[in-house]
Order: sequence, then C-alpha cells, then structure tokens
Amino acid sequence: MPRSPEALIALLLLGVYNGDVASAASVDFGRDIRPIFNQNCTSCHGGVKRAGGLSLLSREAAMAKNKSGGRAVVPGDVDQSELLKRVTSKDPDEHMPPPDHAPALASTEVARLREWIQGGAVWTKHWAYEKPIRPNLPGVARAVWPKQDLDRFILARLESEKLSPAPEATRLAWLRRASFDLTGLPPSEVETRDFLEDNSSRAFESVVDRLLASPRFGERWGSAWLDLARYADTMGYERDLNRVAWPWRDWVIRAFNLGMPYDQFVVRQLAGDLLPDATDDDRLATAFHRNTQTNTEDGTDDEEFRTAAVIDRIATTWEGLAGTSFRCAQCHSHPYDPFGHDDYHYSDVLRDFHFLSSLRRRLRWER
Repeated sequence: MPRSPEALIALLLLGVYNGDVASAASVDFGRDIRPIFNQNCTSCHGGVKRAGGLSLLSREAAMAKNKSGGRAVVPGDVDQSELLKRVTSKDPDEHMPPPDHAPALASTEVARLREWIQGGAVWTKHWAYEKPIRPNLPGVARAVWPKQDLDRFILARLESEKLSPAPEATRLAWLRRASFDLTGLPPSEVETRDFLEDNSSRAFESVVDRLLASPRFGERWGSAWLDLARYADTMGYERDLNRVAWPWRDWVIRAFNLGMPYDQFVVRQLAGDLLPDATDDDRLATAFHRNTQTNTEDGTDDEEFRTAAVIDRIATTWEGLAGTSFRCAQCHSHPYDPFGHDDYHYSDVLRDFHFLSSLRRRLRWER
C-alpha cells in the first residue's frame, strides 16, 4: 500500500523508460545487455541449464574458464571473448544461439555486445536492486500535453517513435476504468448519472474519494495481498480439510479500508502478537504466517512438515514484501533475480529465518 507517487514513478521510469535520456549514455548492462542474455541465452546458459558449463547469471560465471579453457567474456578483449566469436560465427555448429533455438542476433545487438566488452564488460545489478535515481525531465515538442512529470517521459518516447498520444478518454470511459480499478465493480446507474451531470472542478476528485471510501476498495486491493499470503480456508493436503481463516481475510480488508500505514501493516502481519498491549486484532494479523499448508495425514513426519512450513514462510515473506520469486532458488539458481541455489540453502534461508526470529524477540523485549 505505498502512498508515495514519487517512489512509484521512479520505479516505473527505471523499468520502462529508455528514451532520449537513456540513449545518451554509453552501453548499459541492465538496459542493453541483460535483455539480450535473457531473451536468447539464459534458457541454456542460466540457472537450470549450463550448457558447456557456461552460465550468464553472474559476472563471475560468465568470465570463468569454460571446458575448452577459454572464457565467454574477457573484459576489454573482444578477440578473446568466446561470446563474440559464437554470435558472429558462420559455422552452424558453432553459431549462437543455435539456428533451431532462436534467430541470429541483430547487428545492433552484436554491436552492443562488442561495445560492452570493449568498455570492460561492466556488470550491474538488476534495476530493481539499484537505488532509484530521479532522472532529468526530457524535452518534448507538445509541451502542453503533459499533466504531470511522468507524462513527459511517455510523450518523449512516443515522439521519438513518431507516434501521437491516444485521445483522452471520455468521462464515461474514465469512470468505468476508475471504478473497476479501485473497487473491481462497474459504476451504478445513479453514480454514472451523477458524475456526468457534475460540471464542477472537483468532479473527478469526488469520484476517486468516493471509491476510496467504499468498503469494496479493501476487498479489491486486499485480494492481491491475500493471494501473496496464500490465503485459503482449507489445509491444502490430502483431504483438504476445512480450517477457519476468514477472520484474517476480514482483518486485511479492514486494514486496506482504514489506510493503515505500510510499516504498521507489516509489523502486525509478522509479529502483531508481540506488540506492547497487543489487541485481539493485532494477534489476528499474524495469521499471515498461519496460511501454510497443514498435513494431518497418518504417517506424516512432524519435523519434516515443520521445516517445510519454515521454508514456505520465508519464501512468502520474500515474495510478499520484497517482490521476488525467491522460492525458485530452492531448486535452481534464479535466471533473473540474484539468488543462487547454494545461497538459498546455505545462507539466505538461515539468515532470514534468524531475521524473523530476531524481530519477534526484539518486540518481545520491548514489550
């Protein structure tokens, strides 16, 4: 439930904008090189598969010696970089990517790889793990069209592609979009008539205020959190027996409708029962980590499923709070996020288990 539009805009710009401001810079690994690897290479040279012993998931792996003794990437030396030799080879048995796997790289992509290696093969983190930096506003020809700073980046990209913005939505179309987005429901006949007849300067703001105050708002947006928290009213295993979990669902909906600050929301989800003077609602919030599947089948091993529950809760915390598909690294190194298979089992899981434990201990001490 982030409330800062500036933070959201910064993240959006890092992820989607690569117009005039970005192109003015030299080749950037995250913007220009990683997409080439992800689209053409990592299915065979990534977390699950390492054809020829080569992985392009990390700088260390990409620059390590391969089975033939060479290296895919030699910073500053294009001629010794096997990667360039393979993507430019005319021999179908050596050319990468293989003809039956994907089309040959475009000449512009090969040029980017060449420039990147010549420049020292600088390797950066995925943009989601870099601190957002507010970029300069780009210049645009239609200076009257933007209504906010983000519009200038969108317009700059459209103009660079010789495109024009779509016509502004009609009032009726806007009302339907806003209603579906904020409450998941269409506007009623009365709400539609009232809005279309409202010619005041606050007509649009009034609609948004009404939608945010609707009980349906919490149901619509709380459902996303319920999905991340694997909410269910059954146990998940074997006969999938019923369990009472809907009170926690209602707590989440209330929290969204009340506009509970995100930090308070998270603390209550992880350790609400340990807050000073904890209320029944605070204790109820901790059902976030009681949504783990429960197996009551005869012959199950309690310790096995206790461990499975710990792993599930850690993965859910990472996925829900950090926005990563961390669970994937339990079986293989992650092709996109910087989580190795070994790291998952030997450091990250244990560290995060201790982090959650220490958080709960700290709250207990403060109480």
